[in-house]
Amino acid sequence: MRITFPRRQGMSGALGMLCLLSLAPPSGLPAQEKGGLVDRIVAVVGDSVVTYTQLQERLLQLRAQGMDLPPPGEGLTRMQREVLEQMVEELLILQAAAKDTTLVVNEAELDEVVNQEIQERTRAYGSMQAFQQALAQQGWTLTGYRDYLKVQARAQRLYSLYLSRRFQDMARIPVESAEIEAFFQAQKDFLGERPPTVIFRQIVVVPTPSDSALEAARAEAEKVRQLALAGEDFAELARRFSQDEGTKNSGGELGWFRRGEMVEAFENAAFELPTGAVSEPVRTPYGYHIIKVERRRAGEVRARHILIPVTPTRADEEAARARALEVRRRWEAGESFQALADAFGDPSAPDSLEVPMDRLGELPPGFGEALRSTNPGQFVGPLEYQVRGGEKRLAVVQVVGFQPGRPWTADDPELRAQIRQRLQQEKLLERVVEELRAKTFVQIRMEALGAP
Repeated sequence: MRITFPRRQGMSGALGMLCLLSLAPPSGLPAQEKGGLVDRIVAVVGDSVVTYTQLQERLLQLRAQGMDLPPPGEGLTRMQREVLEQMVEELLILQAAAKDTTLVVNEAELDEVVNQEIQERTRAYGSMQAFQQALAQQGWTLTGYRDYLKVQARAQRLYSLYLSRRFQDMARIPVESAEIEAFFQAQKDFLGERPPTVIFRQIVVVPTPSDSALEAARAEAEKVRQLALAGEDFAELARRFSQDEGTKNSGGELGWFRRGEMVEAFENAAFELPTGAVSEPVRTPYGYHIIKVERRRAGEVRARHILIPVTPTRADEEAARARALEVRRRWEAGESFQALADAFGDPSAPDSLEVPMDRLGELPPGFGEALRSTNPGQFVGPLEYQVRGGEKRLAVVQVVGFQPGRPWTADDPELRAQIRQRLQQEKLLERVVEELRAKTFVQIRMEALGAP
């Protein structure tokens, strides 16, 4: 369960606002800059500036999101300064991300974000023609607006990638129990109640591919490898054959990675492969991979891959269903849950879950209906569902019980874990911003915040 904490006064923009730049201001379409208009510069960050107009647009976004803005005076000036500091921090991180050549943005993902935004805008205006007319009134063409959206989406993605990489060090940031208690006391009035939940245990059975299924996947991978060895473009082969939905549209691009970031068999092959060479099919839990290392440097490689999954046969799936039915029969007869899970279950699947009743719809189809209508101690399943790539799973489930809604408490393990993570993020982000600020020219021009 993910708990949403309210924004804290003075918190850095990356965590407090939870956004970098809006793809479009909520109040309407962004206006094109008018030629010859001189705008006030309210901050300088390295080779970038923040203008008075940009600051006012951010304040309008906050108001559109429900934040009350103080009337002109000292209160508004304080808010302007806080928001301006947040924008400066965002620029510092964006500039660092732009210089980090190891961060790779998936162009297909950006196009998808832009297309979704265009579709939403078109629906909001009623038709594409009405939307384009609104764009024209603001001095935009559809092509120009699309380019604007893509620039914003790229900035958001780079920003997220950079912070995600820096947050890999988060576990080393100490957080004391007293800090967690203080955070809870400050935020408890905003947390509401812990929602009613259902608690259940499960044993997930995975269809085991037969030798014939493994051989068919390997043969397909070898066929694709031969095409690459014959000189066909590896990126184009990935677009045609790879089943990794996250990378196929970008030609199998994985970006730079170090040891410890991929599954062992994959990274062993990648780090042993000469630059420019194409690997033999490499088997991992995801299937067979053909890997091409394009560049390498100290401790890192940049590679592409093509994934050919292993698809269990119908007989494999029927055998898995028989195992799942056997698991249920023996579990209902009183055999140890742990012994059955160890013998038949998928070790990567959680064996015990607590899910809010209002989020049962987020579980795979069939789970929510079964859990709502089952009494504590009863069993359901096997429930069939699919994971990434369409792979099937079979879950045998026992409902342990139901918890009514109740106030959050400071000793709740789940809440404490999320508070700890939040505080670690804040502390690490402060360090990152201090580090970037120390080597970047930053100037805040408060005198430029007067009425234009």
